[in-house]
Amino acid sequence: MPAAIITASASIIVAVLAFLLNQRGQLVQEQRRARLERISSQLCDLYGPLHAWVEVNERIWEALRATHLPTEHDRRPDADSPIWREWRDHALLPANRKMRDLIVERADLLSETGVPEPLLTFCAHVSALEVTVKSSPPTYQRTLIRHPGSDYITHVRETFAALKAEQHRLLDSTTHS
Repeated sequence: MPAAIITASASIIVAVLAFLLNQRGQLVQEQRRARLERISSQLCDLYGPLHAWVEVNERIWEALRATHLPTEHDRRPDADSPIWREWRDHALLPANRKMRDLIVERADLLSETGVPEPLLTFCAHVSALEVTVKSSPPTYQRTLIRHPGSDYITHVRETFAALKAEQHRLLDSTTHS
């Protein structure tokens, strides 16, 4: 009789342990799946398009610097170039507006808990530049808030790369589990 009780108890303990381990495995899998969905959404709806726009703007900016862009010294209100204004107003600024709107409209997908400083400065720069460009008559003065430069570009590139790496890691762990 005691052997039967021990056997029955052991069976119950094994069954409970198996159940608990299975529940834990399902919970871990569900957390991994939810994290993967969040990262995929961040990449699809925010950082992917943002990264693409940054790269497009950087390519235009580098080409302008090599050809038509006045030197930084010559980019003053009284020496503003019509070629520079054309490129700024019809290529760079529209892309910057799209990036700003993307950041503002999809702020819920930011990786950080708040809006990172380079993104805030970029959005403020674009809004300030719009006022400068749309003033009547147009004024070709420096914008109130300067572009954050490489801080913005680096932030977007590094965040995009980190999210892609995490996405690949989660995809690999999902297929191997």
